[in-house]
Amino acid sequence: MIVEFKYAGQSAITSGLRSTDVRFATNTLREAAFFKGTLGNPLLFREALAALYDVVVSDYKYHPRDRLAFKAWMEAQDQKFLASLAVQGAAARQKIVELEARRDELDRHRYDRLKPFYKARQQYFDWVYYHQYELNYLFDPVITVHPDQVFFEAFSRDESSYARLGAKYDLFEKIDAFECGTTNIDFSAKLHGELDRMRTYRRTRFDIDPSGFTVATDGGATHKEKKIDLPESWVKGFLQVHSTMSLGMTRLRLDPVDLYNLMRFLKRHRAKASPRAMRWELEPGKPVKVVMEPWENAIELSPATVFDGPKKASIRTWGRDRLLTLARLIPVAQKVDVYLAGMGLPSMYVVDLGEISFTLGLSGWTDNDWTSGTQKFDLLTRRLPVSAVELTSTYEALKKARYATDVALSAETNLGVEKTRSALSYLCQIGRGMFDLGGGVFRHRELFNEPFTVKEAVAAVKPAAPSQLTSEEKAGESIFASGGVLITARRPVSTGGYKISGSVKGTNGQRVRPVLTVDAAGHIVEATCSCAFFTKYGLTKGPCEHVMALRLGHMSRLEQEDGA
Repeated sequence: MIVEFKYAGQSAITSGLRSTDVRFATNTLREAAFFKGTLGNPLLFREALAALYDVVVSDYKYHPRDRLAFKAWMEAQDQKFLASLAVQGAAARQKIVELEARRDELDRHRYDRLKPFYKARQQYFDWVYYHQYELNYLFDPVITVHPDQVFFEAFSRDESSYARLGAKYDLFEKIDAFECGTTNIDFSAKLHGELDRMRTYRRTRFDIDPSGFTVATDGGATHKEKKIDLPESWVKGFLQVHSTMSLGMTRLRLDPVDLYNLMRFLKRHRAKASPRAMRWELEPGKPVKVVMEPWENAIELSPATVFDGPKKASIRTWGRDRLLTLARLIPVAQKVDVYLAGMGLPSMYVVDLGEISFTLGLSGWTDNDWTSGTQKFDLLTRRLPVSAVELTSTYEALKKARYATDVALSAETNLGVEKTRSALSYLCQIGRGMFDLGGGVFRHRELFNEPFTVKEAVAAVKPAAPSQLTSEEKAGESIFASGGVLITARRPVSTGGYKISGSVKGTNGQRVRPVLTVDAAGHIVEATCSCAFFTKYGLTKGPCEHVMALRLGHMSRLEQEDGA
């Protein structure tokens, strides 16, 4: 799909002796969201924005080195060697050495003569980087103004990292005006370079202007336009992030010094062989240990990280170098919450800066990115059948409140809690909402320009065509429809919630035993199965057909209990 951006001017930071103006140019084709206020702690905001930019431009995927110049040099050396074989006399060889020395001297003179040209060419390349590179390769962050905070969302260039910066209104000493809504902001490399000019002794104005930051010229206002061929995978990335946050992940509390120690080790060591995992060793009542592979170097974290889970666990995560994008936040961080979905699965880092919350979501590994990876966490999201009317009423309630818990929205819409959760999951799927992991609430957020309509609601809840389903989804629905799911037990667990055991007759006729564990809020904490697919891949390629069938059986029971 084509998503069009139009900015009046560019975002900029202007600094004087006693004041600084931070102005973000918004997409004038989106709804008129705006904010005007005075920052109380500009240093904190500066560091958070710098970390956001580091995530946006980061690309940790493997890219082969360009060896064209080296190959050309090798060919030239081979030609010189072959030519020297034909030279028999010492005088001829001496003449060749003199001629090569003369040629090197001429090359140096030619370089000095062309130095102004090389300088001008480099300036042109810099201009292309600051303008065309950003127009073609970097997406502008999505910014949303809410009654309690302003937050930014963005993916990294390799799309394996998700970042969310939420600035609470406590950060501002004065708020002049704001209008709730969602838009895009122009976040350029030039703006990033000007961030370091922000100082605590300067009064800092923060403006998100609905008409953009207009710059007067002889020909009138200047405009910067983007037309990006935005794939559906961009929306899928936000869906996978939401689905991961909806899982019952293992939560750990770290001190900022713990994050510093992990980054310090990563900066000093570079693995040249596999495995390159970061292994979290969790034992109830003891501080967490992080083991860096392949060296097996164990880093014991501070006493604040004492694990309070019910059982001992070892969780391996990959793509650890992406943590380095949080480096600028360590000096201003107060605490760090880490959420682990499981071995080889995504992880979330929520850094509490006081008036600012910064969330970094990392996919299972760098090459398995959020937008086009093989992980299908949306298949584990709770989803009862929802009508278009129920979806519309949930959307209207969320838009009116801007942010709310699922329980509060359930009371507002007079729908059951499970039905409301399913409706919210649909809204996140179509880019009309998101889940705030740090705040524990759902928030209204529009990814696109078009308003929500009844037609879109009908399309959202319409069952997917068979061609759009994965093979596991098709098999799971077939097993459930044929009565092949038997819930053998649903036992309460000590942390709240249930452990659901089942016996499922697969498409091959054999029975296997999947198990689901859900917490008190209904979030799926763990899923296992005795089949060969799960034994080989776990959840790294999504749930198997038997887990899908058991989930459908559990959802059917929840629907009965919800309406009871």
